[in-house]
Parts: sequence; structure tokens; C-alpha cells
Amino acid sequence: MNFFSSKWIINVGGSMKRVLFFLVVLCVFYCGAPGVEHIITQKGGVFEFDGMRLEFPEMSVVESTAIEIEIKSTNKKTYEHGFRRLGTAFTVLPHNVSFDEPGLFSMPVENANTVLAAQIGNGFVPLASAVVDQGVLTARIWHGGTYELIETPQHYGIIGHTDGERALLVVTDVYVSDHVKNLTQTLKSGGYPYPVWTFVYPGARSIRDNAQFLAHELNKLHEQYGDFLLDIVSFGIGGLITHCYVSDTALYQRDFSSAIITAGTPFFGSAFADIENATKASNPYRFFYIDGLGAHVDDILPESEFIAWVSTQKGIIRGHYYDNIEENKNFASLSGRYRFDGEFAEESNGDGLVSVPATMLTPIEPVPFHVDHIALFEKPQIHAAIREFVQLYRSFTWPVLFSKVWNGQETLSKIPEAWEKEARLIYHKPADFDALVEFNRNMLNSAPENAILMTNGDNDTYPAWFLQNKGVRTDVIIVNRSLLNLPDYALFLQEHGLPLSVTRTELETMEHDYNKETSEFVSKSDKLIKRLLKQKVRPVVFATTVYEPQKFGYPLKLSGMVYEIGEGEIDIEKTKEFLYTSLVDDVVSSVIIDSLTEHIQNIVANYAASSFKLAEALEKQEKFADALKAMKFARRFGDTPLFYLREAEMYTQMKRFDLADSTLEALLKMQNADVQLKREIALMYHNMDMNDKAIKLLAECLQGDPNDRESLELIKEYQEE
Repeated sequence: MNFFSSKWIINVGGSMKRVLFFLVVLCVFYCGAPGVEHIITQKGGVFEFDGMRLEFPEMSVVESTAIEIEIKSTNKKTYEHGFRRLGTAFTVLPHNVSFDEPGLFSMPVENANTVLAAQIGNGFVPLASAVVDQGVLTARIWHGGTYELIETPQHYGIIGHTDGERALLVVTDVYVSDHVKNLTQTLKSGGYPYPVWTFVYPGARSIRDNAQFLAHELNKLHEQYGDFLLDIVSFGIGGLITHCYVSDTALYQRDFSSAIITAGTPFFGSAFADIENATKASNPYRFFYIDGLGAHVDDILPESEFIAWVSTQKGIIRGHYYDNIEENKNFASLSGRYRFDGEFAEESNGDGLVSVPATMLTPIEPVPFHVDHIALFEKPQIHAAIREFVQLYRSFTWPVLFSKVWNGQETLSKIPEAWEKEARLIYHKPADFDALVEFNRNMLNSAPENAILMTNGDNDTYPAWFLQNKGVRTDVIIVNRSLLNLPDYALFLQEHGLPLSVTRTELETMEHDYNKETSEFVSKSDKLIKRLLKQKVRPVVFATTVYEPQKFGYPLKLSGMVYEIGEGEIDIEKTKEFLYTSLVDDVVSSVIIDSLTEHIQNIVANYAASSFKLAEALEKQEKFADALKAMKFARRFGDTPLFYLREAEMYTQMKRFDLADSTLEALLKMQNADVQLKREIALMYHNMDMNDKAIKLLAECLQGDPNDRESLELIKEYQEE
């Protein structure tokens, strides 16, 4: 590798001592190296090297900054979708430097397709600001790092297409590397039977323009080949283009299959579409969108008009607004979670560029992979997951499968079989899947014999059907509250033993009700549940996961992991017997709860909630020893401050202040002991006549925030006492 260092010093204003300091330091580090250092001041500066020019305008930096330019020769390479690396690169050092105003790069070029790109990962991002005008290439540079000359494709559009009824379309990102080629190889080696097409587009265009471009390209291919269906895999910004296309009825030509997979797509925007945020951060991907989208980067600001539109269209990916049930989609948004130091959600709960919540177009998406943004595109593990999702999702859609089951064309067993395949892809760790199934086993076992079990959503219905398919509690009729809005489902349950008095005509004419004055919404399923509650053939119980079961006007009491109809908040004896004798917890007792996926932790927290409610009931009866046993049992399924506080309160009622003190000490060692919690603990110490401890704790609050007047007033009050 050959390189040439260009280093200049410009002393315009500023402190002479500061300049001398730089000179001394630079002599130490650079004496013997060719050229000189360039220190950019507030008045800017200019580099000229190897036929290139890099000019920094005034106020590019707030204070004098040492910049080094290294010219490199790199390997030339041509990519399958038309990009070429030309072998010339330069590095702006230090890598982590950023500029308040961009430097302007320029050089004469012969080919109008020559642009500048920022190297990242195993590839590069063409700078959307790069343009060639009258034989001169210009581009804006916002940050340090390595840049190289590339050629863009002679023609953008869909490449690799062939005649046929089925294919897979990869919608690329603004990031260019071999990841599309490698994904294609993974698909083929795994038995994917159809051709792979690729849609390549210019990042300098808006997302909407590229969605229209995609529609135009597909229309041309329909004219050439006729009808076809495409499985879809979209990377990054390509996912937004895909979503824009399929959600716009003026564009969409009903040529997508049921399989739509995205990876690293910021459906709800990214903080790093804002140049100020990118400048504040330090992770290596912070300028990715600034570089790759240029003038259109504002489209993916979280508060942008485009992102607001995406949020209104998120349901359409499931096909809810299409007249053809076959148009429903199976959608998976793959994401990464890799911790970077920084204040942004993209760094603490994301892949460095996109936060996990911003990728979640639907409530349940695959568990994030432990990778950063570029690895999400590059890793063979992710490519294999994409292949498995495509193979599964192209084989069925949930609404079509439901319709076939409700109408007797398929057996009910087909639903849990499909769910198991999907769930094992969504949850990468077997413990997540096993804990979810275990919870549903306990939910079923809590139901009385021949019960009607009302459930809420995916996680308390599919796993329960999965267990019944294996012979567990087949006497119970599971009624999903959401699906009960479908007439065919209600009739299917009726035919299989549900004592629901209703006719098809009633179901087909029944409507949701909404009271504008009270804002009360009563769904069709709510009306049917009220009918079920009136029948006397089978007992009706609600899973503890059901939302607002009390809205139906019946008294409910907790019994294990379900609510039965009856007076009193809890059946103490049944719940004790369930928790201490019947509970199956082989999975959750063998793992660290925090190691489970977050929403599986939330499911497991239902065990803790039932135990906590039992403890409260026993405490009211002044059975403190039994209540403490239940409270300690609750803590097996997740430590929360509330459990410690209530345990300490019980000890104070028992006059065991020593045990209350040790419990509070343990609570203070928890990482989430915030100011409000410390004040509550201080109050408990005060009530136990331990004012010294209370004042010490409040003083810690003041030390963290000298303006904390509430803590200050409490200190004064306790000192006076």
C-alpha cells in the first residue's frame, strides 16, 4: 500500500501558546514523516493533494483542530449490481473528528458516474451530496474516516430478472458491499428454488421517488413477463421504499407474495438523521444517513411528515385494507442491539444507527440479534435467519390459514404447527420459547375442568393451542378475544362445543359500538363474551393476561393464573396450592430471568403478580409469615423495588426493624434505586425512628441534585424531630 501524508499548518488568529503547543506535540509525533500537519482554525483551511482539493469553510470547527490527510491505493473491485471501487482513497484523521460546516471536496473526473463514498464495514456508502458538473466532482465531507472514489451503476433499476411466475426481490440499502451476493448464496445453498432479483436505486433520490421508481421497474417487467409474485427482502432504507410501495394503492401492483422481510429499517426514523445529533455522538455509524441520503435525510427524522405517514400505514403490511384475503402479508423486521457509549436510544437500545423500537412495524417482531447495524447486513447468521423466514412465510398467511381451519378445510393442528415454526425463528434462544410454552401450561392448568378460557393475544393463545395439540388440557375451550370478532371463528367454536347462543345472521350483522360521550368502545367480541358469561354450561375464566376483564361487569377473583367469576379479590387457598404445588417452573427456575427476552420477562412477571396479590391478601389477614413467604416467592420471577418495599413494611408491622433495615439495604444496592425510591425508603426509616439513616439517604439525593428542594425540606423536618 502506498500513501502520502499531506499536513499543513495555518496560523490565523488564536493563542500563540496554543499554536506552539501543537507544534511541539506534532514534532514529537510526526518528525520524520513526509509533509506537515494542517491545523484548521475557525477561519478554515484548504488541502490540495494528488489532484484533489478539500476546502474547509469558516466555522467548520469551533477551535483549532489538527487534521491529517493520507492518500491510499486500495483494491479495485466490481460489484454484481454495478458499483465499482476505483482504487483511490484518502483518510481524514483523526477518524472521530466531525465538522460544524462540511468540507467541500473537489477533483476533475472523466466519468460522470464517478462519485465519492465513505468506507464503512466491508463496503461503503456513496455520498448523496456527490455530483459531477462540467467534469468536476464535488462532495461534502462532514466527518473523519476513509473516503474512496467509486463508479455508480450505468443504469439503476431491477437487475438479474428472468421470466417466471415466482422470484425473490432484494431491495438494497444505500450501503454497498457483498452482503446481497452472500445472501443470495445462502438462499441457494439452503434450497430456495427461485431466481433472485435485485433493485438498485440512487440514494440521492427521496424514498417516495424510489418507491415510484420501483413501481415503474416492476410495471416494465410485468409488460415483459406477465404476472409474477415476489418474495421480498429489504435492507435498511430499502425497507422504507418497500413499505412505501406496498402501502400506496396507486403504486402497488399486487405482485408481492406473503413473505416480506426487512433488516435494519428505521420505520420510525433515526435521531442520526439530524446533523447536530450525529456530531454529538461518537459511534462509527452516526453519519451513515447524512452521507447516504444527503438532502433527503430529513425524511427519516422521527418527527418528519414521511415517518408520520409510515405510522398511519403500519397495519397495511398485514393486508388489512385489501379486499383479497390472499394479499395479507407475513412480515418480519430484523433488528440489532449492540451497546455503544452514548446518550441516544440508537446507541443504548439499538444497532448504533436505528433503535429497536424504531424497527418494530408490528407489535411482535423477531428478537434483536446481538449485532451492530453493519453486521446485521453482513453476518451469515442473519442471512440464514432471512432464508428461514422467507421459506416459512411464503408458504402460508395467517388469515388464509384461519379461514381454512374455521371452514373445515384444515385441522386446527395446522395453526400451532405453523406458530411453532414462526416462534422458534422469532425467539433465537430456546429458553424464550420454552418459558412461553411453560407459562401457557400453567395458565391452562389453572383453569377449572371444562372451562372456557378467555385469552388476549398471540402469546397466550398460540402456545396454548400448541399444548392442546400435544394432549394438554383438551377439555378447555380457548377463546381468543380478538379472533372472536370474526364470524367464522365464533361459529367454529360453537360447532366444537362452545355454548354460545348466536346465529350466523346475527354474527354477520353485528357491529362494534362506540359511545362518543363516554368514549366507551364495545367490540363485537365484547358482546359475545357477555353472552358467554350468562350461560351455565361451562365455567368462564379469564387469563391474567387479558386486558380489562372487569369491564364485563362481573366480580372477578384470582385463582392461580386465571380470574374466576366470584366475590373477593383472590381465592387464597387455590392460589397457594397452585403456586407452591402445581406450578411448573422447570424452565424459569433454570435461567436468569433477566437473560430472557423482554416481553417473555413480562409474561413471566405474571407469576410474580399472582404471588404479590397473594402476599397482599395474607398481609390483610395479618398472616405475616405466610405473606412474607409469598413475597419471597414473587421475587423468584423478577426483583422489583415494590417487592422489597412491601416486604420491609411487613417487617415493620411485625416490629422486626432489623429485618426491615436489611431488606431496605438490599433494595438500595439495586441499580434502579432512583431519587423517588430513595425518598420512600427514607420515609420508612423515619417511621422506624431511624432518622440518621433517613437523613443520610436524603443527603445523597441532594448531592446528586443540589436543587432538590423536596429532599432538603424532608431533611429539615427530620432534623427538627
